Order: sequence, then C-alpha cells, then structure tokens
Amino acid sequence: MIVLVEGFDPDAVALAKLLALEGRTVRIAGFGDPPLSAVGPLEAAGVTVEPGADLDASPGPADVAYLDVWTPEVAPRVVRLRAQGTIVSCLADLVLERHRGPSIGITGTAGKTTTTALVGQVLAEAGIDHAVGRGARAGNLWPTVDLLERPPGAGQLLLLELTSSHLAFMHHSPTIAAVTCFWPDHLELHGGLAAYRAAKEVIVRYQVAGDLVVMNADDDAASFASVTPAIRHAFSLHGPISQGAYLDSGRGVVIAGDGRETALGSIHTGTPHPGNAVAAAAIAAAAGATTAAIARGLARAATPPWRAEQSGSVAGARVVNDGMAATPSKCAAVLRRFPLSSVVLVAGGTADIGAGPVHASPEEQALLDLACDEVARAARLVVLFGDGGEVLAPRLRSRGVVVCATGSLDEAVARAVNAAPGADALVFSPMFPVALEDRARFAALVACPAGKADA
Repeated sequence: MIVLVEGFDPDAVALAKLLALEGRTVRIAGFGDPPLSAVGPLEAAGVTVEPGADLDASPGPADVAYLDVWTPEVAPRVVRLRAQGTIVSCLADLVLERHRGPSIGITGTAGKTTTTALVGQVLAEAGIDHAVGRGARAGNLWPTVDLLERPPGAGQLLLLELTSSHLAFMHHSPTIAAVTCFWPDHLELHGGLAAYRAAKEVIVRYQVAGDLVVMNADDDAASFASVTPAIRHAFSLHGPISQGAYLDSGRGVVIAGDGRETALGSIHTGTPHPGNAVAAAAIAAAAGATTAAIARGLARAATPPWRAEQSGSVAGARVVNDGMAATPSKCAAVLRRFPLSSVVLVAGGTADIGAGPVHASPEEQALLDLACDEVARAARLVVLFGDGGEVLAPRLRSRGVVVCATGSLDEAVARAVNAAPGADALVFSPMFPVALEDRARFAALVACPAGKADA
C-alpha cells in the first residue's frame, strides 16, 4: 500500500515514521522543507521525503493520503487525489478507525474546544478513564499522533475535538457525537454551505444503532439527528430537555433523563458562554458521569486560552483577549455582554488565508452585517488592522462607528491602549483569521504597547 502524508509538522513526521515502521510504503511531501533533524530518522524508517512538492499540480500515486488539517477541501490536490481513486483521510480518522472502545467526538461552528475541555475535566472528576490528544496548537484538543504512538486501551474512552477540516476527510464517527452549534462559516474551505454541512455531518454519518448523539436543540444543529440512527440527547439554553441538559433561570444547569431531573445550580466555569457548560453537562451525562461529578468538574474547569479570556486591566478598562474569535458571530457573542458604547475593540486580521476571500459567501456576509450591528451598539471606538480591517472599515463607518485604521496589530493595540481610559473594556476579537503568534503576543502588547510614548 502506498501512503502519502502531507506536510512536515511534528504530527505528520511522526505519522509517516509510524506507518513506515508498520510496513507501508510511505511518501511525505509538502510545499515547505522538513526540519533538518527529521530527515535522517524519516529516511532511516524507509520514508521517501519530498520537500518543496507541488501537490496541487501532481499529488503522485497513493492508495491513501493523510492530509494536513489546514488543507482546504476545495484544494486542487484534494480534487486530483479523489479523482484518481485515492482514499483521502487524515490523522483524526486513523485515530478513530484504530480505537477499539467508546469515543466522544465534539464539533460545532463555535465552542467545541471549550466544551471538549470542560467534558475532559468532568470525566476526570467522575473517574472515567479517558485519552485526549496532547500538544495541538492554540489550546485545541484535536487528535494528535500520541494517540497512535500510545493508543488508548480497548475499554478507555477516547475524547476528540473535531473541526470541519478533520471531518471533511473522515470515514468514521464516534460512538458519542456532539454538535455544539451550526451556522455558515469557513465556507471558502469547503466550496459552499452544502459542502460545509456535509463535512460536519460526518460526525454522525457513520454511527450505528446504540450510539448516542448530543445536539444543540436551539439551532440548526438539531437537524443533524436525522442523519444518524443514534439515540438522541440534547441541550438547550431556552427550554426543558427530556434527555440531556438545559439551563433554567431559577435552578441553573439541569440534568434530565429517564423521567428525572437534577438541578446543579449556578455554575461559574470561567467561560462567558453558558452554552459550553450546558453542552458539556449533556455530553458528560451521556458518557455516564454522575451529576455530582458534572457539578464539580464544571466548577473547577479551566477554559482554553484566547477565548474571551480576561487578562488584567489597562487604564481602568478590563482587557479581554478573544483572539480565537476569527468569525463575526463569535465577536458579536462577546460584545453582547457589554453595555452601550463601552468597548474599545481591536479587530481585523487576514481576509484571505489561501482558499479564497474569508466571510465572502452570501450567508457569511449576512452574519458579518449582524456582527457589525452589534459592534455599532457596544463599541465607542474600533481600531482596525490588516486587510480584514479594510473589509470592516466601510461597514462600520456606514453605521456611525468611530473607526481608527492601522497597518499592524502592534499599532492597533497601542492606539487602543491610549483610548482605554473611560471604557469598560479593551477587547481583542478580530473577526478574521489572525496568526497564532499574534494571538499569543496580544497580552504583551497591551502591557508594553509599541509607540505608546509617541502616541
């Protein structure tokens, strides 16, 4: 069997070596160059290393291709591989294929990382032995190669966060599938709303009778239940649920099932989005966690970084790092917490990450307009950066928003810090993709903004 592994990140390198040592004929190829330290061990394992490869022009022969999680489904290499009969897969699919035990997979347009982290904490409190990927970027809980190198035991529960870019290349579903929410997003990566939905639906498409599905009853995620024979559980912020969890104004989080209800009371998880906690409660209950363990786990859980993370204050204004909010709807969700004209917002980023313009479909344009309406309500000043900022500027100005356009994140943060006195909060919620290192640098830039003395 000829195997193609795309890219030279640590997971790809480790996967190529593992498959070669199992007796596969393995090529590892990508646009860049592998780390020099990786080339020797790869070749020693029998892997053919192809740096600087233009896979879009010619992906070469392969029975199976394990693609990088950032590969757009519309990329020419994906089209060519599928046309030549290659099975297009990914590391996440292989992890799930090889696991011989129960599994939880969590997806959704928003909230999947935080929800997965909360579920993991609850499982630990419940004493449910589980395995989760380690070392994924930005605090994500994506499947990583350590789950193959040290595979979970046959009875151990496998916990996975799965994005649409995983699911588009997957052919297996978890025994417990959860969808936190669904709306149009990342459509340029998949070729439209129908293709994006089809990718997301993979999380339930290969389930069998006796499996479980946990759906958000408040949005279109609920319709995913029609794709699976699994037993349906649900969660809601707006009304009672017969099997799952819901939020009650007087009783807090309520666990429901088998004709009984248990109220957990008000639980402060550190996340500003209560839907994450309610979803985690429903998922953990479906996995067998007790209500006491759910209450303890949610109360003690730490949320991942850069997701509406409060990081001190400046000039009397709270600093909120929502740097992972690369979509308009995520930004709007954070701004709804703040009073009228109370926020200095830093927004912008990259308007095209290689698969076409971001937020350009009619469905996403409508969400962008709604987010700009929320910005107009909450922001006293918006400081923009990057070409994403150039997209936002005319929309915001047409709504009467005071806008300051800058060229870089460094300059944008410096301007925002100078404008912070009198504001309730300085919020970094970009609405467009931002480099990982910029998300990590934001707090340092607030503490020591470039050019502050000259502003």
